[in-house]
Amino acid sequence: MLAVAHGKFELFEQSLGKQLIDMDLRVRKYNRTETTLNGTIFIRQTMDDTLILNTDVFFSALGNQQFQHLPMHLPTSGFCQFMTHLHDEYPNVIKDIANITEAEECPVSERAMIISDKTFPSEVLPPKLTKGLWKMVVTGTIDGEEVLKYYMVARLFEDNHF
Repeated sequence: MLAVAHGKFELFEQSLGKQLIDMDLRVRKYNRTETTLNGTIFIRQTMDDTLILNTDVFFSALGNQQFQHLPMHLPTSGFCQFMTHLHDEYPNVIKDIANITEAEECPVSERAMIISDKTFPSEVLPPKLTKGLWKMVVTGTIDGEEVLKYYMVARLFEDNHF
């Protein structure tokens, strides 16, 4: 494992559940060295903890999209619990998201949360990770049925990359 200082967004894609939560987000080149996440998350109906979110993490050492599943993940939780966790653990990461939920808000009402030029929050990474492509897949279920799925890909670099 190498010490990693920086990460960059590579891709964001939603494949299921736009009728519940439409994540109209894209990664764009911001300048010569940086990419950002931009767009709007539309919560299309009132959400509560009946929507259970689960994460899976994958890694591609060569950065060639040949991902291996890793035993890392965020704790499985209901939607409101997930949002509260973001407020508690990552307040600096979410502070500039317009119209984001309040801490402990449940149920979460319909809204549009706007993300503008959000760089990858490298400060949330564990102290040592291997450089390469990392993918996190988030799956949402209601009563055991898969109703939401999206993923994001980030490229992690060693300290001396820049």
